[in-house]
Amino acid sequence: MKAIGWRESLREFVKANPSVEGIPADDKQFFQLYWTKPQVEARADPDLLKATIWLNYLYHDKLKKKSENVDLSVPLTYADRFRIRKAGVKWGVHPPHIDGGSIERWEDPAFRKCFEDILSGRWRQHDPYDLQGRLDARSSLYGRPNQATVFRTFQGWLSMSETGPSQGTLKVFPDVLLSNAYIMLRPFFKPLVPIDSPEIVDPKNWALNLDTAEFPGLWSRDGGWAGPHPTPTSHPHLFLEKTMISVPKVKPGDGVFWHCDVIHSVEEEHTGTEDSAVMYIPAVPLTDKNDDYVRRQMECFLKAQRPPDFPKGDDEARFTGIATANDIVNDLGRRAMGLPIAVV
Repeated sequence: MKAIGWRESLREFVKANPSVEGIPADDKQFFQLYWTKPQVEARADPDLLKATIWLNYLYHDKLKKKSENVDLSVPLTYADRFRIRKAGVKWGVHPPHIDGGSIERWEDPAFRKCFEDILSGRWRQHDPYDLQGRLDARSSLYGRPNQATVFRTFQGWLSMSETGPSQGTLKVFPDVLLSNAYIMLRPFFKPLVPIDSPEIVDPKNWALNLDTAEFPGLWSRDGGWAGPHPTPTSHPHLFLEKTMISVPKVKPGDGVFWHCDVIHSVEEEHTGTEDSAVMYIPAVPLTDKNDDYVRRQMECFLKAQRPPDFPKGDDEARFTGIATANDIVNDLGRRAMGLPIAVV
């Protein structure tokens, strides 16, 4: 299978280039690499791109307005990294969190519009799949590295191994409407009892709080803000210890995707016998903002530099086995990367 071949090629790449950056530093399993041939080929795979088109079409405009700023039928590529996690290794790197915007969810007017029903007291009417606000939302106001500036309808990864629950796989909170409502409203309430009190979840032990600018689960980092990272302490009513659900068993070549607002994590334990290996590949539709990013990303690709949203580092051109534009051979994949398409 192609996915197994990609995994083995990535192993060989890391072996041939031992200076690649990764974590943990003494036993690298999550790699700061973006332009290896397996990654570039996987992102350009026509079947995978067609799957992301289907995912994009789960979104709609609730007001039924036709926007000229989006084409859900055109998939774009967002370059990210990969991991090959070893069995038996405890993993605390990815606790429950939400990507795609931190303080921006409240601070940016367009992003805040995505949650207008929640903030207006009509939380049950909130539609996480409404395009209103998404297209113009600024998810990175402070330019913090590792914070996506594009609109990803779904985050995702492509499995390169057979992995099931308790084997280092993905966990998700299964109701994005409820979690969005709770996350967005949590800063406006404060507990009246100690946070470790057994009565903490009783509604009578909470009060409206409009006097402080505290955002539980967020913190200052790298010139911007990190989070939301909900925990049982900061967001007790989510009952994360019980409600986070592992995805079912996947095999090499399976894709797993989750809504861009979903709380997700990686299992701390890996009780399996094989590596848990994935390439991070999201669903990204054509929008003005996304198209602009892909053009800048393409320039980085041609120079073997890290993509714009990620921490600066040494160019990958010094490594053996980096992909070039010639490794993307189909029109759908080339268009997704912003590369020219031959006209016959």
